Amino acid sequence: MAYINFARKYRPKDFNTVIGQKTVVNTLKNALKLGRVSHAYIFAGSRGIGKTTISRILTKALNCAKGISENPCNICENCIEIDKGSFPDMYEIDAASNRGIDDIRNLKDGINYAPIKGRYKVYIIDEAHMLTREAFNALLKTLEEPPPHSVFILATTELHKIPDTIRSRCQVFMFKPPSKEDIKNYLKYILKQENVEYEEKALELIANYSEGGVRDAASILDQAVTYGGGKVDLASTQELLGIIPKTFIENFLKYLKEKDIKNLVLLIEKIDKEGYDLHIFWKQILENVHSALTNLAIGEKNEIFEENEIKDLIYIQNIFNKAFFEARNYFEPKHIYTLAVLKLKYIKNLKSIEELLKSKVFISTQVHQQPARQEENNQEHKSFDIQSAILKIGKDAGGIVSAALKKGKIEEREDSFVIFLEETVYPLVEQKLEIIQKYFPKPIKLEKVNKKDIPMKKTKKRDESVDKVLELFQGKIISYKQQDG
Repeated sequence: MAYINFARKYRPKDFNTVIGQKTVVNTLKNALKLGRVSHAYIFAGSRGIGKTTISRILTKALNCAKGISENPCNICENCIEIDKGSFPDMYEIDAASNRGIDDIRNLKDGINYAPIKGRYKVYIIDEAHMLTREAFNALLKTLEEPPPHSVFILATTELHKIPDTIRSRCQVFMFKPPSKEDIKNYLKYILKQENVEYEEKALELIANYSEGGVRDAASILDQAVTYGGGKVDLASTQELLGIIPKTFIENFLKYLKEKDIKNLVLLIEKIDKEGYDLHIFWKQILENVHSALTNLAIGEKNEIFEENEIKDLIYIQNIFNKAFFEARNYFEPKHIYTLAVLKLKYIKNLKSIEELLKSKVFISTQVHQQPARQEENNQEHKSFDIQSAILKIGKDAGGIVSAALKKGKIEEREDSFVIFLEETVYPLVEQKLEIIQKYFPKPIKLEKVNKKDIPMKKTKKRDESVDKVLELFQGKIISYKQQDG
């Protein structure tokens, strides 16, 4: 008989053996008891925590030969076929590879037919978020008016990608990662069934490493049994997972406390040369620093650090967190982690604002503001457009005033603008001087002059050859200067 790995062999077969999904299990069991099973569900959560497993258990509960029950028998032909994945009324669809509208249309073509062997046709669509928009639209009508003998279960790791129109037609269940203790107990159960010796700390290590994934934990345990030669001990499990030896962690934290930069750098070099994963090592350091910081902050003792080092630990945690995220996307992580350690050399130079004030260092927020404002004013004057200002004045003071300004001469001086006006329009402009002043960046002075003293704008006739060139090349003049003579 072919070998069956732990993840498949010890997959839960009924609701009572599901790991860590109490809310989901209780709701579905009550729905079966009360005859309130929905036509469509969405099971959302991270990978390997029981979405497909509970989908199969619900299929068994609806199609068990002994009747609809929250406790399927697991011995009838229907239950056995569902466990094997060969039951004719259970359709498991991988949306990652069957995601188009044609696949959903094929599904819809057969949905109106009665079940072949069971009471319900159950459609389990795995990775449902991978369906195309057109496929979701095709599925929408079916979910809105489903046949009475069908149940849809959409399993997804990315609920936010499921359209709201689909979500509103389904009952949504959020699957949460089981606790480390639940996973550890599940691993113990497997090893007892297999008569395999184990160490508690090895199981704790696997539970931590799986990060809430029950399937991942079972797969790692299977590897650990093989690697350990038929038993699961801490040393072999650490080697299998690439976990850094405890002595390296302890030495690093000791050097960290002493700010021994040289030995910290050498230790990083050693870990890298011996082939350990620096990311895993750094993650363990972060966990230890965070644990020390939290314990000291709430008044508890720490084996390495003391309460007066809390400020340093906050700085270290901040630097090391940034290093961890940067190193994951860098071609040589060792460089990033070494740089983070080198930054600690200057930790003593950091001073709080309180310390700076005590040392009589003057801090002003206005040091750079005045030059900036001055530069802004200069820029404003440089870019001042008289013609634009006259147009705005016309809207505010009237067209006659703006026309008078256009006919006059405006001369900009170092500290003011001088406007030369004919005697006939002078009084009119003088009355609106307050309004006009708002549109000029410098003070305005008015002067009366005779009409002949106001220079007229001269217009020069352009050379005919220029016009011919423009017509030939369909261009435009950027600048034009006519030479005298």
